[in-house]
Amino acid sequence: MTKYIRIDSRGNYKYRRRVPTKLQPTLGKKEFVKLLGKSESEAMLAYGPFHEHVEKLLVLTQPVSEQGDLLAIKMALEAEFIEAGLDPSSSGRSEGELIARDAVAEKILQSYPCDPETGYPDRERLSLEDHARVTALLSGVHEISAEPTVQNAFAFYLAEKEEPDPKKRKSQISRVRRIERELLSVIGQDIPLSQLRREHARQLRDRLKGQKRSKSPDAKPIKVSAVKRNLGIAKAVVNFAIREYDLDINNPFERLDIGRDSESAIDLKLPLPRDVIIAMYKDLQNNPVFLDVWTLLHHTGAQNAEILGLNRRNLFLDAEVPHFEIKPEGLRTVKARSRIRKVPLVGLALDVSKRLHSTTPADGYLFPQYAPTHKHDSFSASVMKRLRKFTDNPKHTIYSLRHKMKDALRENGAGQRVELALLGHASERSASDQYGSKVSLLEMKNALEKIQFDVPED
Repeated sequence: MTKYIRIDSRGNYKYRRRVPTKLQPTLGKKEFVKLLGKSESEAMLAYGPFHEHVEKLLVLTQPVSEQGDLLAIKMALEAEFIEAGLDPSSSGRSEGELIARDAVAEKILQSYPCDPETGYPDRERLSLEDHARVTALLSGVHEISAEPTVQNAFAFYLAEKEEPDPKKRKSQISRVRRIERELLSVIGQDIPLSQLRREHARQLRDRLKGQKRSKSPDAKPIKVSAVKRNLGIAKAVVNFAIREYDLDINNPFERLDIGRDSESAIDLKLPLPRDVIIAMYKDLQNNPVFLDVWTLLHHTGAQNAEILGLNRRNLFLDAEVPHFEIKPEGLRTVKARSRIRKVPLVGLALDVSKRLHSTTPADGYLFPQYAPTHKHDSFSASVMKRLRKFTDNPKHTIYSLRHKMKDALRENGAGQRVELALLGHASERSASDQYGSKVSLLEMKNALEKIQFDVPED
């Protein structure tokens, strides 16, 4: 007895050949692998890194819509087929694989009541997973019509953009998941990305702008700059999904009007006054580590994390222009491409670097007790406690040393090119910024040597 397989042009599972009766009874995993002419060990060799990626993605996502469930099933099936040595893009590479896949599909269908007219169960009778599996067996995994949803997009982004540092990863998941929850609250449910509209983007914007900075009854509204950063996450997630899923849709978060803070960015932090900087030098004399970090921050304009993460191999003291290099390596990342840079060492910063180079192991961190990212906050809190003894202005922070450097460079005529390159704020906003040679270490060194740094007199 034989049965004929029919084709459903609307994306249902496809029956398209005769299956010998002898193959229709149950086929276990071992028999299936044997029929394919592969051993289990050979099948496992085809497993590859793809399945590990899919498992990670499936753990991250918990779809609540049928489309979300179907996409997760589709990805799991693709990994399963690769593991078993099956072709996920077709109904099979060989006649043996074609027959075996037909037989497994037939077995799944036999577990459901049949339509008396067709001899096969209706699509509606099959579970979502069984319908997808039969379609994949008979026509290939790519024939499963599954559109990525909002939750799929966020999960995919987290899986692909994973921060290597555990502390940063924890913060990344928290930020991305929070925006996902806010967006789902606006939409009401998980929906396909193609159904995401500009209205949803505006509603998320308004929802975020209506939030407070804290739970205090008299707390101020969240800053527009914070709203912009949060909406930037949603925009990045959707952009990534559009590109990686090959979707022909627009991103509703593009060019969304957010508004401006009443306070300009330049007023959020103020340069530290001369007397405060000198007082800090004196106060930190009893803590050599804090004093060394403070000196490097003051004389280079670098950020806390950039100095705390320095390794001895980042120091190049025998170069024509002594300097250190800031670049991503290991668990260390940088916020933007412009932050990857070389910074000249002059004055006290060069003296400190030479001493640390001589006392630090070849592959050791200059400040091992604060090098891990989860220790950075501890350093900041300790130094800020000292700083508050000399200024209670909330706009005076450790970061104010960067503002002090910026002002000093301007006052000494360094020029914008040198200023931006030294601080890692290189701009590519205009076409002219992309022409000409890069700022040299010697140019930056000359600019730094013109600065009269505020340090205690001997």
